[in-house]
Amino acid sequence: MSIQSFVLKDRVLETESEKRKIILGAYLILMYVGIDFFYFVVNLFNDEGKPFSLFIGFLIGGLCLFLLRWQYVNTAIIIHLLRCNFFAFYFSYIDFDPLQTGSYLYFILSSLGALAVFGYREKFLGIGFTLLSYALFLIAIFKPDEFKPNEAHFYLIVSFFLVLIVGILILIFFDRMVTSSEKNILTKNRELIKTNQELDRFVYSASHDLRAPLTSMSGLINLAQRDPAQAQNYLRLMQERIEVMDNYIKEIVAYSRNARLKVDIIEVPIKKIVHEVVNTLKYSVDTNKVQIEIHIDESFQIKTDESRLRVILNNLIANAFKYQDFTKPKPFLRIRASAQDNSKRIQIEDNGIGIRSEYHGKLFEMFYRATDTSTGSGLGLYIAREAVDKLNGQISFESEFGKGSLFTITLPT
Repeated sequence: MSIQSFVLKDRVLETESEKRKIILGAYLILMYVGIDFFYFVVNLFNDEGKPFSLFIGFLIGGLCLFLLRWQYVNTAIIIHLLRCNFFAFYFSYIDFDPLQTGSYLYFILSSLGALAVFGYREKFLGIGFTLLSYALFLIAIFKPDEFKPNEAHFYLIVSFFLVLIVGILILIFFDRMVTSSEKNILTKNRELIKTNQELDRFVYSASHDLRAPLTSMSGLINLAQRDPAQAQNYLRLMQERIEVMDNYIKEIVAYSRNARLKVDIIEVPIKKIVHEVVNTLKYSVDTNKVQIEIHIDESFQIKTDESRLRVILNNLIANAFKYQDFTKPKPFLRIRASAQDNSKRIQIEDNGIGIRSEYHGKLFEMFYRATDTSTGSGLGLYIAREAVDKLNGQISFESEFGKGSLFTITLPT
């Protein structure tokens, strides 16, 4: 079993930084276990050696490895670093001449190891252990009477400090670059996963939503050829199939435009846009039965992308018309706009058929249809949410089956 498989077990880590921290921590611990074992053997043959203290370090290293395996990552690394600093301090302090034996060099190893393990994301822990190492180094070897520019002791302490400072800067700089690159890669990976999922769904849906109208028209053409007397009726049905396909293609184009075109922010007169969208859509149902209320001040404006706002309003208002409940005495569509503290809010409310609660969690998914009677592609609300995301806004809804729905778009000012 490798050390990597030992400490990671079957864990699935979200980022490479987390994985790198665990593996590097494990190798640092193993390195010190090896050092402890080496000096343990050496001190067995040294009359003045203290092999027992090194054996304790060996046991602490083993404990830290198991703590890593048990997912106590920071606990394991902190115990290991405290142990490294304590042992470096102990042997430097009791050493007759640490400058000759080089025992103080382990302070550099423990401090730079702390910086490497904690990295840029937890740089304050790394810097804290570096300062601890330097403080213990000073306590262990500092001699005031030798701290003069003409003494080697002076240059040792100053050089040690400079090495640590440079080490801090180099390690944090490079780890920051790696962290930034990793964030970009993770973002690209998430976008790629999302794109692949959408492509899979699109292929699956297109096999039905694009082929079904074509199959229907082929069948209607055959019927018209056999029964010329009903040709006009068959032509009308074909026209309906063409309109279904046309709407589907328009929604795909709208999704593609939203994903690829840059956001163009301008002052948008909301009431004017709403009136235009309503007037375009009101022929899709018997609007004489729907009471349309637009409660928006003429001067009310939002700084946003007009084309995307039109797509959002078009999809939400179209749904409000499409899913009206004409068994109710007064079907209505009510549109409001208001200013909040740091945002503008648009609300679209209807008393239509509403949405069952079990469908709420999936409502904005690609190609999802919340009702069995839906004739749409299932892209409308998905596209609306994607457009709102592009505008750094939020979309939410409240709906009760049989009573109606309220959709709220919140956009930044």
